[in-house]
Amino acid sequence: MSPAGPTFVCHADGASHGNPGPAGAGVVVLDDNGRDRRRVSTFLGKATNNVAEYLAIQEAVKAAADVCREDGLDPRTVSVIIKTDSELVARQISGEYRVRSLDLAPLLRTYRELAEPFYRVQVVATSQTDPRAHELATRAASRSASSNPGQPRYSRLTHLECSRCGERFDPAKPHGPCSACNGPLLARYDLDGLTWPPGGGGPAWPASGARGGGGAADAVSGPEANSMWRYHDLLPVGSPRHVVSLGEGLTPLIPLPKFVARLGLDGLGRILLKDEGANPTGTFKARGASATISRLVELGVDRCAVPTAGNAGSAFAAYAARAGLRFLAAMPENTPELIQAECASYGAIVERVPGLLPDAARYVRERAKGEGWFVASTFDEPYRVEGKKTIALEIFEAFGGRWPDAIIFPVGGGVALVAAWKVMQELAEAGVGAVPRSRGGTRPGPKLFAVQATGCSPVVQAFLGGRDETEPFAGAQTAAVGLRVPSPKAGFLILRAVRATGGAAVAVTDEQLLAAADELRRVEGLDICPEGAAAVAALPEMARQGLLADCREIVVVNTGTGLKYVK
Repeated sequence: MSPAGPTFVCHADGASHGNPGPAGAGVVVLDDNGRDRRRVSTFLGKATNNVAEYLAIQEAVKAAADVCREDGLDPRTVSVIIKTDSELVARQISGEYRVRSLDLAPLLRTYRELAEPFYRVQVVATSQTDPRAHELATRAASRSASSNPGQPRYSRLTHLECSRCGERFDPAKPHGPCSACNGPLLARYDLDGLTWPPGGGGPAWPASGARGGGGAADAVSGPEANSMWRYHDLLPVGSPRHVVSLGEGLTPLIPLPKFVARLGLDGLGRILLKDEGANPTGTFKARGASATISRLVELGVDRCAVPTAGNAGSAFAAYAARAGLRFLAAMPENTPELIQAECASYGAIVERVPGLLPDAARYVRERAKGEGWFVASTFDEPYRVEGKKTIALEIFEAFGGRWPDAIIFPVGGGVALVAAWKVMQELAEAGVGAVPRSRGGTRPGPKLFAVQATGCSPVVQAFLGGRDETEPFAGAQTAAVGLRVPSPKAGFLILRAVRATGGAAVAVTDEQLLAAADELRRVEGLDICPEGAAAVAALPEMARQGLLADCREIVVVNTGTGLKYVK
């Protein structure tokens, strides 16, 4: 393809405080008209000067690709000139100098892979680089280095990144969705030197999955002693004094032998239930509420609003009460009365809204405009997903620092499933967490499966239709109110996660999920929520389709207690 498109000029600088030391990358992208199109300021972890320069040049190529996506340009028609003050790196990239360092060779290969889609990428050494690039790099390195000099960082958070367009944001202030494309923002971390298990100790609970102490956590004081905050370095709060915790996490893994036998599923692998009903407020929503409310406290936010079909409201209400934040919950009128009453009991403002969850979301957005509420809708803020990813981290730790073959999630908004996929990638990037394949090689994590109700199954329909985006589900109705999300904001991420891991999306009827919940109460003594029962009810159909044929260890996630639902 001919180079009919523009030429971008990227000024790139890598700054390291020490050699090696805390390093940052700074990039300024200019278009043909000299307009400033993109600025990047990214903490790089601990790096030498030369490594920082290579990483800065990689960031420049990524930034140029971001501008292409934003402008709808085919990179094959675009030329990129990257200006750096490192003559060594420029000559190594051009081939004039050989790369002898084992640290730099893989960086050069990565650069070439990133540059390959463009018509031409040229790296030139010059003393006339944009001073803003150096300022951005220095600021990124200094911000991390000065946050707690000489002490380990409580959080490895570096920046926020849009999951759609790749735009980056400074996490030092509150953010909703991406200001460029309205996509969900995701927290990114410095993974260099990440150790496992957290703190270098053993698991925080016995291998059987029973709730309680054990291992290194017994000697730890603070919120990380008996909660999900043991994973604080991969969570978004910079100081333990801002953590708002009620002891969330450390939920059990429970075998289901009698249930499996009664369904004739003995041919499947070992099946375990991750029972999130053991959390504060009886729901996995406690994890997301703890992470979000803690981060809002750290950022100085004093009021929060959430549209909710149920358990998110009660969880956020409890954590907001503990933090001293004002909280507003907007609920569809047919939200179970027990959940409405629970939410109000924590001192929340509860508004009943005609219609479904999207109608409640519109109500919250309108009210926030005039009253200054921070809107913490699902995937409209970046931190709920961080709390939910601790479900997967606990599974990984309970299996002895490895993954099971499959994890099955009930999916409404899809936060927990996307969170699992996100942390699988984080651990893989840090060099831990691969799963052996049955026929050789490895994969970065388990197969992820999404289960929905037939009365509201936008993800399943998109998956079966081969689409990359979900479409609004008309006439959504199901007894599992947490699955009644007709238009999930992160539908595209759910689909990516399922397909990338070799999983699938399936649907069950209300009759099937209610029968599964009843059976679990009678034969296993477990009272689980209808949403969790949907994931269990999907097992026979998944077995029939052969979706679990090569899975020896399967974890099914129950998202909450059944005690809140009228039997």
